[in-house]
Amino acid sequence: MQKQAMEQKKGAAVFEPLLDSQQAADLMHLHPESVKRLARTGTIIAAKVGGVWRFRVSALEAYMQKLTENTQTRIAQNMAPSESAVGVVRNWRK
Repeated sequence: MQKQAMEQKKGAAVFEPLLDSQQAADLMHLHPESVKRLARTGTIIAAKVGGVWRFRVSALEAYMQKLTENTQTRIAQNMAPSESAVGVVRNWRK
């Protein structure tokens, strides 16, 4: 009997607790209005329940991960010298 109950628990979905905009803002070190704006524009996945924005921690982590990846890509692109930058330096030395 216990084995059957454990198998049912394994198949059951695990509910992830939801955060309100203040808790999400505290976690991300942002103002609550900034978090709400990101939710309204669809930048962060959130749901409005009873007039209050609710956020999953996993959605906030996904947003931060995407932000980090984008920043790393831009840094890598800016570090590689472009042809125009090399040309400017060569012309400046003459």
